[in-house]
Amino acid sequence: MSTETEDLVALDYEMYTSLNQIQFENKTVAVDLTSLLEPSNLGFGVTYTNHSIDFEDYEMYHNFQALETLHSVEVFAKYQKALANNWNMGITLAPYLSSTFNDAVSNEDFVFSYAANFIKSWDNDGHKSYLKLGLGYGAVFGKPSFYPLLSYTKHVDEKLRYEIGFPRSGAFYKINTQSSVDFTLAPTSVYANNSSDFSLENGMVYSNSKLEFKALKAALGYTFQFDDYWSSYFSVGYLTASELTLTNNDNKIYDFDSNESLSLNLGISFNLNKK
Repeated sequence: MSTETEDLVALDYEMYTSLNQIQFENKTVAVDLTSLLEPSNLGFGVTYTNHSIDFEDYEMYHNFQALETLHSVEVFAKYQKALANNWNMGITLAPYLSSTFNDAVSNEDFVFSYAANFIKSWDNDGHKSYLKLGLGYGAVFGKPSFYPLLSYTKHVDEKLRYEIGFPRSGAFYKINTQSSVDFTLAPTSVYANNSSDFSLENGMVYSNSKLEFKALKAALGYTFQFDDYWSSYFSVGYLTASELTLTNNDNKIYDFDSNESLSLNLGISFNLNKK
């Protein structure tokens, strides 16, 4: 999701205009209850995304109909605990199901992602800074893998905040009480199991093949707060270093030669916890 707000219900639509003649659409609904529940250091949420892919220009070579619709369902739980000397510990568990659902669900459709981090905070004349150190596991870069969590966030003043780190960096500026803009640089990815058999012209039939997409996305976004509850978000992005492949048992069986693409993102959210 594009918004940083917690405790919300959100709808999000994103389109990649052309990945070497492939159009990619993501439609997401998310519910986040990060701080509404008691005790306040626990949080839960669920996210569902429908991925639609247009392979029309590739259908003359192979039949990719089985891969045109992907479904991702993630359930996450967060735990935070305050430690000494302005340190906090955070743990996130996020098992998710990502599949074409063309056949019966199996363990090949599941990925168990998780992350653990420590955050140190400072308060300089009312302007806070944060240092995050941690480790995560999941499909942030396509195929599930371990990745570091390292970032430094500084509130320069009441309007400007920036974040430098990995896997995400960005700058966030509040224009007024209703409008804000942001620039972010972060990976984007999809990793889903094709639960039905897939065959190529060479006669090979592949079971549980994986569609893997990964790219680096730079995006400029605008948020408008209608009132205490409703807000909308719009962004234009640029995807580079993109890869869209089909693999089986970690072996690449088809490469779609994806390239750079523009992205358009539109979202609306309802705040469940006005503060």
